[in-house]
Amino acid sequence: MPDTAPSIPRPPSSGTICVVGAGFMGCVIATLYAHHGHDVALCDMNTELLASFAERARPIAATFADDPAAVDAMLARVRTEPSLAEAVKGAFMVHEAVQEKLETKQALFAELDAFCPPEVVLATNTSSLLLSDIGAKVNGKQRILGLHYITPGHIIRSIEVIHADFTPASLVEWGRAFVESIDHVGVACGERPGFLINKIQFAMLTEIYRLMDEGIASRDDIDAAVRLSIGPRLALWGPLLTEDLIVSKATALAVTDSLYHQTGDENYKGRKALRDLVEAGHMGAITGRGWYEYDAPYAEIVLERDRQLTDLLEWLRERDPVGRLAPR
Repeated sequence: MPDTAPSIPRPPSSGTICVVGAGFMGCVIATLYAHHGHDVALCDMNTELLASFAERARPIAATFADDPAAVDAMLARVRTEPSLAEAVKGAFMVHEAVQEKLETKQALFAELDAFCPPEVVLATNTSSLLLSDIGAKVNGKQRILGLHYITPGHIIRSIEVIHADFTPASLVEWGRAFVESIDHVGVACGERPGFLINKIQFAMLTEIYRLMDEGIASRDDIDAAVRLSIGPRLALWGPLLTEDLIVSKATALAVTDSLYHQTGDENYKGRKALRDLVEAGHMGAITGRGWYEYDAPYAEIVLERDRQLTDLLEWLRERDPVGRLAPR
């Protein structure tokens, strides 16, 4: 990433943000920004969407406040504006959430480039398109940043901070700081198909679709296998910390190599990053170092690991979320 950038001040704790696109995601994003004290100009050519914003946003706002007056005050910070030129005035950031069509986003960003001063950040909520393609017609590409929310965006705290080759490192840090200011967590990743979260998510789902096609396991058994084994561990610790806490790197490498030799599928082949750890003797928490480093004795780590997992599984058992949500 380049080291220089247009003069972009740190994200303000309050200010004006323009959200372009009043559909589902635009509605969520605008409400979230209003909740965190920003004035929002919500722009869309579809005046019916603008007119229905408050009705659609009220349940979202209600997740932040029980008091109807507080909800009203939150929604009052969002003004609807059909004119893009008017909506962007005074904004420190424009966040695009329009249709996931390249030509639509390209045309919009070309307009934003013309309307907005150089210090205004131009963010996109794209879930699949590359920043370099979206900004193909933009002169000031250095201010384009991906801020991709994961549905439901007002609840899921992780936001992808996506950067291209032309994105300055300072803008990535700006994005992280902004995301932190709205009580979310920014995960930075370079542009590539699927970015970070969908790349991981669909690697798992693609394998699950294959298991379903082959009749290896039923729908219910697949869901139970994930939610009662992989799911809770990932929710607590993520995949790499889970591996450190649960299994030796040597075992992890042996399993991946075994799957590769049985299937011939290159996706199962042990990767360099894992092999390097094994060759260096960094087997995980058991040796004091794996993907992470550990100061506490291994026995203490295991006790705390098991307490956290037991607490979460008991919490899930008591609430029976599957029984409440899943259709027959």
